[in-house]
Amino acid sequence: MRTNRASRAWVLGAGIAVLVLATAVAAAARSSKPQLKDGGTLVVGLAEDPDALDPTLARTFVGRIVFLHMCEKLYDLDAKLHIVPQLAAALPDVSKDKLTYTIKLRSGIKFNDGTSLDASAVKQSLDRDRTLKGSTRASEISPIESVAASGPLTVQIKLKTPYSPLTAQLADRAGMVMSPKQLGALGDKFASNPVCVGPFSFKDRVAGDHITLVKSSFYYNKAKVHLNQITFRIITDPNARTQNLRSGDIQVLDRAQSTDVPTLQGDKNQTVIKTPTIGYQGLTLNLGNKNGLLKPYENVGTPLAKSQFLRTAFDLALDRDQINKVVFNGLNLPDCYPISPVSPWYVTTKGLQCSLHANVALAQKLVKASGFQTPINVSLMLGTDPVNARLGQVIQSMEKEAGFNVQLQPTEFVSSLAKADAGKFDTFAVGWSGRVDPDGNIYGFVATPGTLNDSGYADSKLDYILNSARKSTSEKSRITLYKAAMKIIHRQRPLIYLYHPVNYYGVSNKVDGVKVYGDGLIRAQFAGFK
Repeated sequence: MRTNRASRAWVLGAGIAVLVLATAVAAAARSSKPQLKDGGTLVVGLAEDPDALDPTLARTFVGRIVFLHMCEKLYDLDAKLHIVPQLAAALPDVSKDKLTYTIKLRSGIKFNDGTSLDASAVKQSLDRDRTLKGSTRASEISPIESVAASGPLTVQIKLKTPYSPLTAQLADRAGMVMSPKQLGALGDKFASNPVCVGPFSFKDRVAGDHITLVKSSFYYNKAKVHLNQITFRIITDPNARTQNLRSGDIQVLDRAQSTDVPTLQGDKNQTVIKTPTIGYQGLTLNLGNKNGLLKPYENVGTPLAKSQFLRTAFDLALDRDQINKVVFNGLNLPDCYPISPVSPWYVTTKGLQCSLHANVALAQKLVKASGFQTPINVSLMLGTDPVNARLGQVIQSMEKEAGFNVQLQPTEFVSSLAKADAGKFDTFAVGWSGRVDPDGNIYGFVATPGTLNDSGYADSKLDYILNSARKSTSEKSRITLYKAAMKIIHRQRPLIYLYHPVNYYGVSNKVDGVKVYGDGLIRAQFAGFK
């Protein structure tokens, strides 16, 4: 069965509009509450352990939550996912030929070591993102030719070619400015004691247990910061996170599992924040990552890597609607593409076909046509929590009907990312928290030089389309190009997209000021106790 995506877009878009309106009303109601108390420690229960707390190297979603409280960016997102200045004084001034971006910085800003933010600091951070070995920012800002400090508070960025997503990239980790003093002291060990501009500064970290931040005495807007400290506790078991929230051991719960949502909603001591996100979850298939990320790609020789028929069959065996119902109680948004209904770029998927239901008969025919003998063994690397266990079991059952024998490989999250980068996997259940510009959801994962291309996928035609979309300054042209790119990705299937998360966050009623936008990030930097 195939679905009319235009109709789905209207229905989903209407639902999102209602959710956004409800969130806005709730936020307005919260803002009218009495002034918050100063002091105290807020404990946030994170669903995973972040990787390196280094903006140049980091790649995890939970890491972005921690960064948001201690590493501000040149630009940020507002509640409507519009790009707004943060450390920059205004949006960039762009030259007529679209090759020069001039960014004015705010004055009087200090890093959390007391040194001053200036244009040379921005240059050093951007140059580090571009050139440091292992940088996951490199492909995000690869069109940059040079960065110069043209004045004490003026940064000038020269581009090799026009690059429309640049400002959006500077509203994420590529736009975080690191203290030159700390970079000089620690170099590539910056993650051991990161220093940026932010309402909180790094105190300590125990891997797998907690990360502690303390209120900064140097923050330019410290009068708005109520808390003395934020502790991010790593609680990977979703049941344990829920229990810790209800017992009062934590005050903010990162992404409640779907089965716990009704319990939390019925608890008068908690508030549940519901947020449709711009991210996606799916499966990454290892096609050419035989030698490691960004090393010469070479077909890994597995049945899925060798046969497009098998990859199509593997996809067709998956019933996205049933996965959503069985694993997630119907709370997510099933889809076949990386652009969420929350995104203003959702229009790029208009007219593309998406099968939310399995076609097992066709999958079986394709398996037979591939020439491989059944059952075809496929290993699936996935998380260690109960939700991932359920997801793996459902995928295993669905694929069995088509002739695949899926072997589950539960792996700790940060370890799984390292294995994926090294090419030590067959398929990997993993997602992406999403970016406001579609380039941020696509290029890094499927372009040949993409710094997140764990699939090892290389296609010169797709590279040309994606690079053309980066260069284009016409929204209409970019929509057409991304539509063409998604057709290739859907046909070749280096990634199989399953759904867009609708996240649920639990917040103790003793706390106010916690916000979550469509990027899914917990914003507690100006929260406090009532």
